[in-house]
Amino acid sequence: MEKGFLLNRNHNYYFEKDITYKNYICKDCSQKKKEYEICKEDGCHPKTLTNLGYIEVGIGRQQIVLTTPLMVCPFGFNKGTNTLTLQFTNYKTDPEMNSFIRFIKDLELKQMQYIGLEEDESDLYLSQIKVDAKKKYDPNFILKVPFKNNGYDVSIKNKGSSISVTNIYKWTKLRCDIYIDKIWKFNGKYVCKWKVKNILMD
Repeated sequence: MEKGFLLNRNHNYYFEKDITYKNYICKDCSQKKKEYEICKEDGCHPKTLTNLGYIEVGIGRQQIVLTTPLMVCPFGFNKGTNTLTLQFTNYKTDPEMNSFIRFIKDLELKQMQYIGLEEDESDLYLSQIKVDAKKKYDPNFILKVPFKNNGYDVSIKNKGSSISVTNIYKWTKLRCDIYIDKIWKFNGKYVCKWKVKNILMD
């Protein structure tokens, strides 16, 4: 492992920490360029806000940032969607992987509860854990690679050398610093995407 490149913050760091949420509403949803302001109304419940823009998620003022276990990227980097898919390999028998997937699931469940979604409304929350229809394979975890200023906003190293995220091919093993900042509402559904900050190829 390259010293000092990854944050090396295990997800256990966030156990028993209180997650905080702030609701931001859209000033004028008819405008192409959206402007947002914090909702200051009493009883500002996300589910009932017709002009909800996004929900800020954190631990107080601290962003949630953690380092994944070593995980397989079965499909390589997807240029079409700017995503990486990491597999929770052997999560039923590997204690570290089992703990990690349970942490992600629990975080998503807490978000659904905060939004106010009932059990029969679970389809309104788009989980970033994907399971194939036949449940033949271990679940996958979808990560977004930020793209801005005509480039991928991510640091990546392979054996000490910096390379492009486009050089991540099928079955590459990775450890990543990932973070979340917002739950967005799109077309009546809620999504909280994990974004990649740093990638270390094994």
